[in-house]
Amino acid sequence: MVPSLVASAALFVALAQGALAASFLVSNQQFKVTAERTEGIGLIQYSAVDRRYDGKIVPVTVTGLKQSKTTGYCQSVVARDIPLIGTFTVKVTAKQVTARDTYTDTVQSDSGTITLKNTNNGIAAGTSRKGPGIREGDKTDPARAAQEADSVLVTNSKQIVLATSARITRTSGSSLRFYKGVHECF
Repeated sequence: MVPSLVASAALFVALAQGALAASFLVSNQQFKVTAERTEGIGLIQYSAVDRRYDGKIVPVTVTGLKQSKTTGYCQSVVARDIPLIGTFTVKVTAKQVTARDTYTDTVQSDSGTITLKNTNNGIAAGTSRKGPGIREGDKTDPARAAQEADSVLVTNSKQIVLATSARITRTSGSSLRFYKGVHECF
C-alpha cells in the first residue's frame, strides 16, 4: 500500500465549498491535492468504501495519522457547468499545514519518495496500535489487511481525494482563490 498524504486543510475548504458534506456522506466530486513534503507520526492505512451522495459506492484507501506536517500544499476542486458562471476552480494553497488525528480517503496517489519507519504490513486493521486506529463509522472489516508505521515521510505527492477529516488543523501562509475555467493543482 502506498501512504497517501494527509490533506487535512481540505476539511474546512471542502465543507465551506460544498465538496464534502458535514455528515461525511461524500459529495459526487473529487478534489486534487499536491504536497512537496509530508511528515507523519503514527500511521495506519486500510481499504474501505465511501458512499457518495448519489448512492454510488467508491473503494478508497484510508490513511490515518496521529500527527502530520505538510509543506507546499495545494488543493483544487472544479465546479463544472454552473448556470450563468460556467466552469470554475476553487484552489487552496498553504506554505504549511499541521494536523492531529487526520484521515484521508484517497482513490489515486502518486509520490516521489516514501520512507516508512518500523512498518508492519498485513496486520488486521482492528489491531493497529501505531496509528489513530480505524476511523469511527468507516465501512471496513477490522480483520481486513492494513499497514501501520511509527512514522512516514512522503515527498512530491499527487492525490485524488474523496474526503478528509481532522481533529485539529492549523495552516500558515494559506490562500483561497477562484479561477474561471479549469486550474487544478495537477
